[in-house]
Amino acid sequence: MEIKLKYDTPAEWAKQVVENIDVFLQDHADAERKVANMCLSLIAKYPDKRDIIADLNQIAVEELLHFKQVYDIMYKRGLTIDSEFKKDPYMKGLSSIIREDTQKRLLDRLILASVAEMRGVERFKLISEVTEDKELKKFYSNLYLQEKEHVDIFLQLAERYFSTEEVESRLEEILIKEGEVIEYLPWRPAIH
Repeated sequence: MEIKLKYDTPAEWAKQVVENIDVFLQDHADAERKVANMCLSLIAKYPDKRDIIADLNQIAVEELLHFKQVYDIMYKRGLTIDSEFKKDPYMKGLSSIIREDTQKRLLDRLILASVAEMRGVERFKLISEVTEDKELKKFYSNLYLQEKEHVDIFLQLAERYFSTEEVESRLEEILIKEGEVIEYLPWRPAIH
């Protein structure tokens, strides 16, 4: 199942981010930790969904590795991580689409994870194309390919418990909402 975002981030966004890369790196570090936490939260909330636990655990490990890689770059630049996560207007804007029913909530969270990862893939690729920093170019060129795998895995996990038709239908609804949210957010040095 292929994800096509409804809003394409302009290359100008990436040029602005590169000028504020230190701020972006902080947001990126936070995002990697948040995805790892989300995977562990899903494991805790759905322990009966044994067919997805190993994959969620693996994604959590990979996201923590990505966090380590971002942190290593930050450390070299003399940056420190924030002690608290900043509020994310992107996720806040998307929270209204998450349904309350326990099973539907699982489907929504898996699809939303996939869509948010796809937005990260798109933006990492843009940064890799505009930055002149060789270390960042190499890092984001490799990272967007690794994160693309997570996009697919989250959808595959959803299909283990929900029909393809239901996943595709809900994916389309979430993509529309995500496009609306991201298009109207002000540009900022953040993944979302």
